Amino acid sequence: MATWLVRRLAASIAIVFAVVTITFFVIHAAPGSPFLPAESQHLTPETLRRLSTEFGLDRSLPEQYLLFLRNVVRGNLGQSFALRRPVADALADAIPNTFTLALAALIIDFALGLALGIYQAVRAGRVGDVVSGNGALLVNSMPVFWLGLVLLLVFGQWLRWAPVGGLSNPVLCPRLDSPACGLDFLWHLTLPALTLGLVGAASTARYQRAAMLEVIRQDFVRTARAKGLRERRVLLVHALRNALLPVITLFGLAFPFLFTGAVLVETVFAWPGMGRLAVNAIFQRDYPVVTGAALLTSAMVVLGNLIADVLYAVADPRIRVRSETA
Repeated sequence: MATWLVRRLAASIAIVFAVVTITFFVIHAAPGSPFLPAESQHLTPETLRRLSTEFGLDRSLPEQYLLFLRNVVRGNLGQSFALRRPVADALADAIPNTFTLALAALIIDFALGLALGIYQAVRAGRVGDVVSGNGALLVNSMPVFWLGLVLLLVFGQWLRWAPVGGLSNPVLCPRLDSPACGLDFLWHLTLPALTLGLVGAASTARYQRAAMLEVIRQDFVRTARAKGLRERRVLLVHALRNALLPVITLFGLAFPFLFTGAVLVETVFAWPGMGRLAVNAIFQRDYPVVTGAALLTSAMVVLGNLIADVLYAVADPRIRVRSETA
């Protein structure tokens, strides 16, 4: 187990390093200048050269890359060009909001997806299965930003059941330090989390339905029914326990979707998270923020996949044995 875990951890570190390296060179190769707003203010060439020297942009790209790696090893992600503050501080302010959004979406994803998948498997071939299955397929086919715009238009603009964006009401709750403001925060969280969670739940339901149907047809389920056990116990105890194994892998796959989807959802709902911060940094050519966000996001995604691998190996030791002997 230790050897297998070390190999997985080494592969994860290599993936994060590759993602950050590619992001660094791609964002530096993009057209434009970090000081484009400053250039529009007709600053002198001497001032622009001073800014380039201050942020190390007058060095060659390999030198900038080596300096970036050295700073990362020391825990320094650099200084934001646009925000004029350390990148680590900017990410520290945004991470809790993105993590809260992703966690809420993950709960909606698996709670709704597992329940819907079990319902479809029990009602396989009936009207309920067909209607819910087609509905899940429709939602799964929607781009996440488009679904967010639809929910925003219907529930935020037309029905006015939910706020149209933001973290909280800045007038009523300038600080989230009271129970009432906590409820206001959850109210603002509802639509963004529902947008991410619904798209994920549609995929989870399809996996869970297929896994449940495969398990229900097995001999041990027929034996449990022949013993006179209640159908609910047969499904929720005997069948579901074995059907959850393939769905465990979705836990790791959900992390890339949640963090990449959060980029679009946070932009649609003006949610002040890491995705919105990264999008603004890309348009502003804020290299340190983009690379810092890529580093952190890739680390979270790889960590999610690593956790899924560990859970799957614990649940099914055959996977671990095959990996170790390969």
